[in-house]
Amino acid sequence: MKDEGREQTLQLFATCLIDLFRPQAAIAAVEVMERRGSTVEFPAAQTCCGQFSYNAGYHREAADLARHWIAVFEAALNNDSHGRIVALSGSCAAMIIKEYPLLLYRDALDRGDSAVEAKRWQERAERVGEQVIEFTEWLAQEKAANLPASLGIGVVYHNGCHMRRMLGITTGPETVLQDYGFSVVPIEDADQCCGFGGTYSMTEWRVSTAVADQKLQALGKAREMGAQCLTSADFGCLGHLGGRLSRRRDPFPVVYIAELIALTDRGQLTVEELQQMAHQKEKS
Repeated sequence: MKDEGREQTLQLFATCLIDLFRPQAAIAAVEVMERRGSTVEFPAAQTCCGQFSYNAGYHREAADLARHWIAVFEAALNNDSHGRIVALSGSCAAMIIKEYPLLLYRDALDRGDSAVEAKRWQERAERVGEQVIEFTEWLAQEKAANLPASLGIGVVYHNGCHMRRMLGITTGPETVLQDYGFSVVPIEDADQCCGFGGTYSMTEWRVSTAVADQKLQALGKAREMGAQCLTSADFGCLGHLGGRLSRRRDPFPVVYIAELIALTDRGQLTVEELQQMAHQKEKS
């Protein structure tokens, strides 16, 4: 049953990492949004936002993906000035909102287009970017009724670098978790990178692994303080840290934030459920 909420049609930007590696996280996000009275549409032609290419220095290729992304979501919004695009990644949202306008302006000039055409692409990127909202930002605006007072579950929230530094989202997701009955356990050097960085984790894997191990060392201290789960709104970070835990044969639960909220909505979230999810991950 849907909770009472403001009816709206949302466009889901699932991101390529969730689509390829954890589609159940996108399914959970849809469940959460629908429960709050929204209709969720998934533009099937969506692709990667281009962040991987952009961060690796392939700006021409990133611009190709950006133009496609804009065309797909412009069509999906169908001139609805009140439409929203919910992004399941802070870093992807930052790419669209912060990087697209200048990237496409410069790329158009590099391709020999006129300044007028370059400005047109910049403005298109800005207009679409204004409709993009990161999932936890949206969730903070659309709280369900009858929130639990306490679940008795301690979680560590990892805030990705792009989400923190480019979007300026810092404590909001932790407040959302607290609103839904979680006890947020602090972690040392919370603003430190997890080491993922997209292609960086492959080209500079030794450094990337060392940074992840530092983060997991801090996580170990948080676990001693009662943390029973690691979560994030950026699956790239979560997948990186979860992968490192798997390499260590450590079954500590690592769960995308939409999955936590979906289980809470259903009244099914327990420590045992988290542990079962962790064991299932290890078997797969």
